[in-house]
Amino acid sequence: MNADSSLDGTVAGQTGSVDVEASGLGYAAGRITSAGPIANGNGDVATPLPSNESLAHQPAALPHSDHDQSKQSLLGTSLAPVLLHVCQGRLTDLHWFRTDWQRGGAVTGYATYADDDGQPHDVVVKMPVPPCERHWLAHLGEVGEVAPRVFAHGEMLGGYDLAWVVMERLTHGPLGPQWNGREFDLLAEAAGRFYAASRNVPLAGDPMLRDWDAVYERARKAVRDSHVPQAQRWRTVLKKAHRKLNGWLKQWHDRPIEDWCHGDLHLGNAMTRDPAPDGPALLFDFAHTRVGHWVEDAVYFEHLFWARRDRLNGRKVCRLIAQQRKQHGLPVGSDWPALAQIKRNLLAISAPAQLVHHGDPLHLHAALDVLEASAA
Repeated sequence: MNADSSLDGTVAGQTGSVDVEASGLGYAAGRITSAGPIANGNGDVATPLPSNESLAHQPAALPHSDHDQSKQSLLGTSLAPVLLHVCQGRLTDLHWFRTDWQRGGAVTGYATYADDDGQPHDVVVKMPVPPCERHWLAHLGEVGEVAPRVFAHGEMLGGYDLAWVVMERLTHGPLGPQWNGREFDLLAEAAGRFYAASRNVPLAGDPMLRDWDAVYERARKAVRDSHVPQAQRWRTVLKKAHRKLNGWLKQWHDRPIEDWCHGDLHLGNAMTRDPAPDGPALLFDFAHTRVGHWVEDAVYFEHLFWARRDRLNGRKVCRLIAQQRKQHGLPVGSDWPALAQIKRNLLAISAPAQLVHHGDPLHLHAALDVLEASAA
């Protein structure tokens, strides 16, 4: 048995399957644990999800430095032979690439993966993967019509504490205008399936916490010092909003925390197996999935189109997602419209501070309209 292979996973579900963790020990967070190897029922490579469940529910960290990115990119390339060995001949034609939006030295590759019947599948290989993302991909990939199928995954590679996944390559998308407006319906439907599929996963970790008082101060300072358009209107509406902020925050902090939120729900994180305008859409990028209230996802997605409401063609994003939850037998809460409005107000307050670094003037103007309508 290869010394490296004992650290990485199990191939199961086939005649003469090879257990490459013959010791019966799993590995998590750089240490040996008592968790044994698992198989996902599809004859795919798998190692245990993190034994520390809280680790699986922590959002991804941002990169530390360019040096880290370079080091990890080299690591991904150097570990390719180990990954091919762990997959025991099923993974072939692996080639790496980097995308403009990748952070932290993550590397992504295209490859081919052979299933139990020897049928080839086009796949995407990602490493390193945050524990949170690997956890959800492994869980949701088995549910169907929620996320891409995961063929193989592990939390160690070649002795490194480095999680990785081999998953189905989706060929159409991300969702966009070529769906002729259906992209919004497809994403709402995908969100509903996600909430239903995650309902039986025990809640763990904490909801996202922001110091909204500090956000307000940064916004006020940006309006004062950064030549924000419509500055006088912003000064007026921020003063009015500040008088209501404590009440908004009390109701927001008292919201029921009964759901898993995707954490980054938008059109760019959904693709399809079939060409536009067909669906269903499958979600990916679960690095920020966390506990919370479903309106957090809904309002986040909605606010991306405050300045482009014509794209929605009259659709109410929050209502679309609420309807999908109801169709899956999930609660929406009688107070969801009030909570959604509070979340809109908080996002609108943050808009001037964001403009200084990466904001859109059109979005800033739309946010001003949203806040004026609520703070009057």
